[in-house]
Amino acid sequence: MVIIKSIYPIRKAGRAIVLLLLMTFTSISPSLLNGQDPPPRPKLGLALSGGGAKGLAHIGVLMVMEEAGLTPDYITGVSMGSIVGGIYAMGYSPDSIATIFRAFDWDAALSDRIPENKIIFLEKRHYFNSILSLPITRNAIKIPSGLINGQQIESGLNYYLWPAAGISDFSQLPVPYLCLATDVITSKKVVFRSGYLPDAIRASMSIPTVFTAIRTDTAVLVDGGVVRNFAVTELREMGADIVIGSYVSFRGASEKDLESAYGILKQIGFLTSLADFEEQKRLTDIMIEPDMKDYSTMSFSDVDSLINRGYREALKYKDQFISLANSLNAMGPGREMTRLPDISYYEFDRIRVTGNSIISDAQIIGVLDIQPGQRVERDMLAERIELLYGKAWFEKVKYRIIPHNDTLILEIDCIERPQAMLYGSLHYDPALSSGVVLNLSVRDLITPSSVINAESFIGQYYRFRLGIMQFIDRSQKFGVEATFYTDNTRLPIVRLRNETGPMLSQNIITGLSLSKRLSLNHLMTLSATIEDQQLIPDYITTTDIRKLSHDYLRFAYGYQANTLDYKHFPNHGTIYCLSASSAKLYRGTIKTETGKEIFNAGDESAFSFDRFYTARASIKSYVSPSRRVTLNFGGELLMVSAADSITSNNNLFYLGGLDPVTDRSIQATGFHANQIAVKALGGITFGTDLEIATDLHLTISGNIFALKEPERMQGASLLAGWGIGLGYMSIAGPIRIGIMHGIYEKELLYKQVKGYVSIGFNF
Repeated sequence: MVIIKSIYPIRKAGRAIVLLLLMTFTSISPSLLNGQDPPPRPKLGLALSGGGAKGLAHIGVLMVMEEAGLTPDYITGVSMGSIVGGIYAMGYSPDSIATIFRAFDWDAALSDRIPENKIIFLEKRHYFNSILSLPITRNAIKIPSGLINGQQIESGLNYYLWPAAGISDFSQLPVPYLCLATDVITSKKVVFRSGYLPDAIRASMSIPTVFTAIRTDTAVLVDGGVVRNFAVTELREMGADIVIGSYVSFRGASEKDLESAYGILKQIGFLTSLADFEEQKRLTDIMIEPDMKDYSTMSFSDVDSLINRGYREALKYKDQFISLANSLNAMGPGREMTRLPDISYYEFDRIRVTGNSIISDAQIIGVLDIQPGQRVERDMLAERIELLYGKAWFEKVKYRIIPHNDTLILEIDCIERPQAMLYGSLHYDPALSSGVVLNLSVRDLITPSSVINAESFIGQYYRFRLGIMQFIDRSQKFGVEATFYTDNTRLPIVRLRNETGPMLSQNIITGLSLSKRLSLNHLMTLSATIEDQQLIPDYITTTDIRKLSHDYLRFAYGYQANTLDYKHFPNHGTIYCLSASSAKLYRGTIKTETGKEIFNAGDESAFSFDRFYTARASIKSYVSPSRRVTLNFGGELLMVSAADSITSNNNLFYLGGLDPVTDRSIQATGFHANQIAVKALGGITFGTDLEIATDLHLTISGNIFALKEPERMQGASLLAGWGIGLGYMSIAGPIRIGIMHGIYEKELLYKQVKGYVSIGFNF
C-alpha cells in the first residue's frame, strides 16, 4: 500500500509519442523517418473509472479493443473499474468477464442477504424472519449502521480471483495493475500496487453510505472515487506513454438538477472528484465517454445493455484502435496476453484466525474442517466459508491466501456479531390473531459451543419455545438440546364424546434431543419428550367437563431437509420432512366443575393407555421455468395408529390453513386453520407464483386429499381446495390476501368460499 501525497509531475511527450502519432495519422513507416531505427515500442495504458453498475460499459470497450488487436500494457481502475480492470489484468477475456457479471446475484449482494440454502439448518428459522435485528452488548442495545458489509461481494471476489491468490505484487499479473481507495482519516488517496487482490478491489469499491468501510491498523478506506475517480496520473507513473480512458461516472449536475437539495448535495459530494477528473482527462490521449444518463449506479440487472452501451461508443474509435495497434506492432512485439493458470487447489502450511474475540480459533477451524497440508479446492473453501457464515456468528467472514517466506497461510478474517441478538416483528392472521414476535439468541453464555434460543409469540394465542443446545464435537455437527415449549391454540371443531364444538388446546412440552447436521441443509434428530396436552371446551358440555389433560412420554425420530433459496416466496429448492414416533399415555386427568380425577395406567377409566405410533412424510419442491414464474409441487402422507376414547383429537393432526399453526398442522388450501381432525391422510399439493411486479406476487394454489377422520373406521373421505391471492414482500414481512374454495362432504359449519389474510413474519 502506497499513499500518494502529491500529483506526479507530467513529463512532456517524448520522441516516441510524436513518432507514434505521425505513424498513426499519416501512415509514415518508421524506417522512412531520418533513416533511423524505430525507438522502443511505447507502452499503452488503460484507465477505467468508477460508476457503479455503469462501469459494466468498460467490458464493451475492452471487447472493441481486443477486436482491434489492442492490448494494454498497464491498467488502473477505481471502484467498479477496479473490478473489471482487476479481472481483465488476470487474463480473463471480456466475454468471460461478461459471463461472470451475468451469473453474479447482485440483488443478494447489495442487500447483504445470502440465499437461505446457504444458512445452516438450525439458523434458518431466524434468518430474515424479523423487522428488527438488534445486537445486545454489555452496555446497551446497539443500533446497527445499516450499511452493506459486503459478504456476498467479497465471497465473489475471492472466488473469481482465486488464481491470483498467491500473487502479492500486482505488477506480476499478466497485465500490471493498480487500483485506488481513499483514506477518510487523512482524506488522501491510497494506491494499491500490492497486497491481497480481493482486499484491494473491495476497498476501492467501498461506496460511502452503501458499503461499509474497510478498516486497517492505520486507515479507514472507502471508494477511491471520493478523491480520484479516474487514475491517469498513476498510469503515467507506471510507465504508460499512451493512455486510453473509459469514463462512465458523474460529470456534474445540470442547472435543473441543482434546483433540488439532492442535486446540490450530490454536486458538493463530487466536487473534489470532478475537479480532479478534468485534470486527468487532459492527460488522456483517447477518451471514451459512453452516454449513461439512462442508467443508475445500481442498474445491475441491465448487464448486457450496459456492456452494449460501452461497445457502441468504443466502435467510434475502432479505426483509431486498429491504426494504433498496427503502428505499435510495427515498432516491436506487444505484451502477450496470457491468462493466469486455473489453480485447482492450494495446500496451506498454516491456518490462522483474526478478528475474533467471542468465538475461539478452535471453534472456527473446527467448523471449517480444514487441516494444514490438506488439498483445498476453490469450491470446497467457498462452501466452508458459507457454512461458517451460515452459523450466524459473524457480520462478515472471509479468507485470505497469504504467501510468506516460502509458506502459504490461510487467514480467516472475521467481524463477529455480539454474543446476544434480539429479533422482533409483528404478525396477524385469523388463527393466531395479532401479536408480537420476539426472539433472543445467545451464544457461548453457559459453556463454549452452546446456543440459547428463546422464541415467543405474545398474543391471545401465545407460543413460547426455549432451546439450549450444546455442541459436542469439533466441527459442531452433533448437538444435545434441552427444550421447553408451550402454546395456546384454538381448535374450531373437536369431538368430545357425543358433542362437537370449539376448544382451546394448551400444550406444555419438555424434552431432550440429539441432533446431527448431515450437511448445510439436512438435519437428523432423536428426541424424548414429556408432553402435557390439555383440551379446554369453549362451551358448556353436558358432561360438565371443564378440562382434559393427557400426559404422554414420546420417543421420536426426524429427518428434515430444506434447500429453499428464500423462506417467503421461494424461487427454487425443496423442503421435506420424515418423522416417526411412539407415544404412551401415563396419566389422564378430567377436571369438572366439582373436582378433578387423575387416572394412571392400570386404573379403570375411559382413557386409553395403549401405546400408539405416528408416521408422517411431507415434501414440497419449487422450480422456476422463467425469472418471474415459480411452480411448486408437493405431497403429504400421515398415519396415526390409535386415538383416545374420551376425545380423539388429543393425539391426531389437523388439516387446514395456508400456514402451519402448530407442529401438528397440515396446510390445506380451501379450509380454515386446524379445521379438520385426521388420523390418516394422503394427498398432493400444487401451485404457481407469478411475480407481476417487484416483490408483488399473484399466487394460485390447490390440493387434493384422501383422509380418515377420527370416527371413520373404513374407507376415506375425499377433499379438495383451491385458492387465488396476492402476496407482497414488505419490510414488515410477507403480506398475503385472497380467497379460497374448499370442497368437502362434511363441510357443516363453514362456507365453502372463504377469505384469508396474513401479515408479517411469523413464529
